[in-house]
Amino acid sequence: MSKCVWLIGRGASIACNLCWGVPESWKLLERDVKIEKIKQAITGEMNQRYINTTPYKSFLQILSSNTVSPWRHQFITTNWDYLLQREMHALDLQNLPKWLADSHVDHLNGTVEILEDNSNRSPFLLEEDPLRMRVSSVEANVAFGQMIWERLFVVVGMSFECQMDKFLLSSLNKVEDNLPIGESKWLIVNPDQIALEQSAERIKQAMPRATVATIKEKFDVWVNNRMPQLTNDGIFTFQSSV
Repeated sequence: MSKCVWLIGRGASIACNLCWGVPESWKLLERDVKIEKIKQAITGEMNQRYINTTPYKSFLQILSSNTVSPWRHQFITTNWDYLLQREMHALDLQNLPKWLADSHVDHLNGTVEILEDNSNRSPFLLEEDPLRMRVSSVEANVAFGQMIWERLFVVVGMSFECQMDKFLLSSLNKVEDNLPIGESKWLIVNPDQIALEQSAERIKQAMPRATVATIKEKFDVWVNNRMPQLTNDGIFTFQSSV
């Protein structure tokens, strides 16, 4: 099975009009109080009329209709929201289709989503949390254990700037010499040139033998353009309109 691993950051949420950020006035709040307020705020934002998940809908439509076998897709996010997971649920999949490696979106830094059993989920982590706050969880361990065996990654709207995201790269750096991820290919999608360059540099430092390419576009624009870099790599195919 050939797998494309998608690392989804805040840029994808912004493409859906979820632009909310933690207010500066909350900076001095106690950690538990801040987390509760963040959860309430994001849950409320996700249900606002201006939230438009068309980018995710279009994204999943292309993946479901145009992915070339044996390619499959896996989704990992550092976002707290669950807009992508909600769109996955809306597909009402009765069985796992050929284009999906897993219908679950792995949240590395926790999520505001409430399930009947959240015991396996990653703990809710803040950008300013020290690394010792990242305790082992089934969700994060499974995601990491799958990542290290893969060779193709697409990074959407992530700069690996905060400590929690840097931890992911440092963890990959420790295993890159002996596992397939060391010789992987990374596509970075971000409209911000500075963030794009920073992401590329941080990935190169963590995995010197990896190939890194940058795409200076908004996520929704890139999706609407049919993600040509992945089409060129033979992951997608489209019927000619002629």
